[in-house]
Amino acid sequence: MTDNQTLPWKRLTLEVTAIVGSILLAFGIDAWWEERQDRREEQQILQGLHAEFEENRTVLQRHLTRHLVEIQSLESVLDAIERGRDKDVGSTIDTALTGMLTPSTTDLGNGVLDALLGSGRIEILTNRNLRAKLAAWAGVIGEVWDDQANNGRMVFKLYVPYFVHNDVSPSTPMSTWYQDWTIPMRSISDDPDAVARLLGDPEFRVLAELRYGFKRHLTDEFEAALAATEEILEEIKRSLD
Repeated sequence: MTDNQTLPWKRLTLEVTAIVGSILLAFGIDAWWEERQDRREEQQILQGLHAEFEENRTVLQRHLTRHLVEIQSLESVLDAIERGRDKDVGSTIDTALTGMLTPSTTDLGNGVLDALLGSGRIEILTNRNLRAKLAAWAGVIGEVWDDQANNGRMVFKLYVPYFVHNDVSPSTPMSTWYQDWTIPMRSISDDPDAVARLLGDPEFRVLAELRYGFKRHLTDEFEAALAATEEILEEIKRSLD
């Protein structure tokens, strides 16, 4: 075979190589660009998650602080019942009654997380620990919401009927729900005889014990949710650094 006959094959080989190289380069550029876009989107998602869970932490801490004050007031009331010292209760009983009557709910912002999970693109987050903790978050906060729902049912089934039947005014506890409460308030703490009757009622004691016990359980759920929030924020911070 002559050189003139083999030369086209060399050119063809070079041309094929060039074409294949161009295709591979194009694929490489596309992959690089897609990866760059993914990382940019990941940063935006991380920023959104960080703001969302910072706010969640603030909300949970505020609810837990109020929750612990109500638990402490219930402890004081139960201690007064045990020792027969109703004069030592004072305004603490108003806080205790608020804790018994208020069907507490915790509304959190989960828009960014819900959108991420709903899109099925959680894999865009390169931090595996963060992905796992975000996937588990619904179960953690669900425990808080379940406890709050159970407490809410108790409020309407047990405590509201008791307040009505025993003429315990809900105005002072309910006034804490609004900044523009305008109707006159009747505080049981202003009537020593009413306080003594309430603390001497065995049914009230059982109701206070029940509320205390369920609130103690909810405390554990609040603390678990706050711990999970802190862990998520720490993983987000690692991903952003």
